[in-house]
Amino acid sequence: MDLAVFSNLNVMWTRWSEYTLATCEMSGPEVLYLVPAPGAMELQFNCAEQPEQLVADALELGRQIMNGVPEQEHLCAAFAARYGLLGLEVDNGAAYVDDPYLPPSYRPLNSREYGEDVELFKGCFMQLYQHFTTVRGELAAGPIPAVLDVSGLLSYRLTSGRIPQLVWQVRSLQSVLKLSYAAMVTGEKPGLRVCKNCGKVYYNSHAKSEFCGTKCRNYYNVKVFRRKK
Repeated sequence: MDLAVFSNLNVMWTRWSEYTLATCEMSGPEVLYLVPAPGAMELQFNCAEQPEQLVADALELGRQIMNGVPEQEHLCAAFAARYGLLGLEVDNGAAYVDDPYLPPSYRPLNSREYGEDVELFKGCFMQLYQHFTTVRGELAAGPIPAVLDVSGLLSYRLTSGRIPQLVWQVRSLQSVLKLSYAAMVTGEKPGLRVCKNCGKVYYNSHAKSEFCGTKCRNYYNVKVFRRKK
């Protein structure tokens, strides 16, 4: 599979210009949610327009979370400001009632009140990055390989007529992310790279690409030069 399948795909998704963290304490322990910040602007964009960058940014976020970097929640908020929330609990909002005590995940999807459990949010990126490490041969699949498998549902409709059109019916950003990732790692030219200097996951279709940018390339070359000296 390759990303040509997305060439005519127009998936409008809602993101908010800024996200923040909010707590919701129900009958159980306190849960931290990622929600639109007060005063944030609603923005719509085609989330399938640049699937390569979406996947690379998701994998890099997963790498940082796996490495235990500080302020992970703020990194998640920055990702959400760029792409929106994942739609992890899209079915919850179907039963939405006007109850002020319901948690944010039960609010209508992509509304100002909607939010996602930040731990579930982080878990999606960690799973994706763990799968990527198995693709690179850095992590064995383990005794139960299916644990790290990536799967998802993405509905479509094929119109009738002499020139049928494939119309994707997307319910979540997560479904676009997973299918994009699957297309990239199974394609002939994945384009997903790991920087030789800093370890960052980035996208570059050039076969000889080894660094995420000029700064890392120069820094690496200086280190090699100093070792030789």
